[in-house]
Amino acid sequence: MRFYTVYLPQGVGANSGALSLEGAVFVREGFHFWAFLLGPVWCLWRGLWLPAVAILALGAILIGMGRAFQLSSETQVLSEIVLALLIGLEAANLRRFGLRRRGYVERGTIAAMNIADAETIFFAQAASSPPQPKPASMPSYPEPGIPKRNPTGEDVVGLFPEYRGP
Repeated sequence: MRFYTVYLPQGVGANSGALSLEGAVFVREGFHFWAFLLGPVWCLWRGLWLPAVAILALGAILIGMGRAFQLSSETQVLSEIVLALLIGLEAANLRRFGLRRRGYVERGTIAAMNIADAETIFFAQAASSPPQPKPASMPSYPEPGIPKRNPTGEDVVGLFPEYRGP
């Protein structure tokens, strides 16, 4: 059984607050072999330009440090393998990072045997559930530096709301 995180794009235009089921993206949890094998290429294929540049820069830094400290070639290769392993393990998080930057919103997690089953389950649930109302706006908090007032309208000084009078 695999887990898939579902991301939906924000609507554009008049219904900018609405979510569209049309561009749903399913991100598989777990180790990604192609991200391990070809990290920067995998990132570029997914449109993750910043992580691709960071991976290339980190690889170059590892090579530079290996040469500067005169490490053996086995140690340098091992450090590159550890970096590739880290990329393979964190590939789903990198993909989520890119989707959030593009304005996608997480809509849930689906447990399924493969992506086709995950899509079937998600779209069946979306079709059977009524449209959800917009979440109520969060209560506004006073801005920092603005003194709070007690219910009687008198100023409160300090951290504890105990009024001691003028």
